[in-house]
Amino acid sequence: MAGAVADMAPIDIKLELLSFGVRLTPSLLANYGRPYLQKRRAYGNPDPVALRTASIPQELYLGGGALVCAVNVRLDSPWTLDYADGQFFLRCAGRQGTAAVGFPLHPRYYDQRADDGFSVAELATLYGGAALGIFVYGDCALVTAGKACHYCSIEPNRSKSSGFQSVIAPDDVYRAIVTALALDDGSITQVMLNGGNFPDLDRNFAFYLRIAQAARRAVDASGKALPIHLIAFPPRNRALLRELAGLGVEVAFNTEVYDPQLFARYCPGKHADGGQRLLFDAIEESASVLGAGRVYSIFVGGLEPLPSLRAGLAHVARLGGTPVINVFHADPETPLAQFPVAAPAAIHQMGWALQETYQQFGISQPFYDNCGRNSLDSEAHRRLFQRAP
Repeated sequence: MAGAVADMAPIDIKLELLSFGVRLTPSLLANYGRPYLQKRRAYGNPDPVALRTASIPQELYLGGGALVCAVNVRLDSPWTLDYADGQFFLRCAGRQGTAAVGFPLHPRYYDQRADDGFSVAELATLYGGAALGIFVYGDCALVTAGKACHYCSIEPNRSKSSGFQSVIAPDDVYRAIVTALALDDGSITQVMLNGGNFPDLDRNFAFYLRIAQAARRAVDASGKALPIHLIAFPPRNRALLRELAGLGVEVAFNTEVYDPQLFARYCPGKHADGGQRLLFDAIEESASVLGAGRVYSIFVGGLEPLPSLRAGLAHVARLGGTPVINVFHADPETPLAQFPVAAPAAIHQMGWALQETYQQFGISQPFYDNCGRNSLDSEAHRRLFQRAP
């Protein structure tokens, strides 16, 4: 590596952090905490298991808050997150200088507990400093069937104490959102709903519809105009998709991997439960119901060759969906724990491909609006990627 850290653009630092992860110094571990947001693991765990109980950052801000990036701890990373003289900063082996970083603040609603024991912090988490995320079902039928997606760390994470409720009822979703928005300082810009699958896909989708309805009522009651993103697996009965009409939510059906053989390998349960045809039909049908810019599909960037990923981005866009790339991170205790994460140059090529797709199809709204800690869509929307060499 060459050059100085201070001379690097925030997007280039993010690409390297997504590729290499970051090490945490003893000084960082000793000094990180309130008033900053501490990592909570509602869904999975990307870090060494020994750090599960440590007070560490969940994400960090680069460029004075211009970009948000995940803090995925890797003990062999050339990047180090450190603390000295009242400042948090990044340094990189082989490069001179440092880069200042910031962090989301600990939200007031995390500390709210009602007289009946109700706690927002047991239901919701602040994701990327801006999305109020509710993981409504902390298990998955695909895990139970032994067919979980190979990058998924629901089971090893939720099999340990997580501090989150396992199944969240619609009424509690309503109450959590109302409470959080009433105490929010303006940091929440969207609500994000997701969770594992129940065995019956139609009943599964009907459950998530009820969750989305509760979220819609809660946001309306707050008087705030916030988008609600529902991430779910499609129903077998396509008629259920028409119930999205008038609900006032945006939906994501995630492609994960476009190459059919790799999809079957890495997502065996989803392959068995209708496969890519079910996903693509749902994207197309939902786009016809909700209209342009309200249906999304996430790809796990780094699990397939770039030409295949590029073809998948275009396919989703032609169906009326907005493609998104979340960069793969190798979570401990998963089948892909030793799978190599893409190099920074390869992640840059993914971002450029996504940016070109947005321009080609006139896509004007990212899924994670500057809150995607592992994603590239906000950066592609802002055209931060230059043509790859």
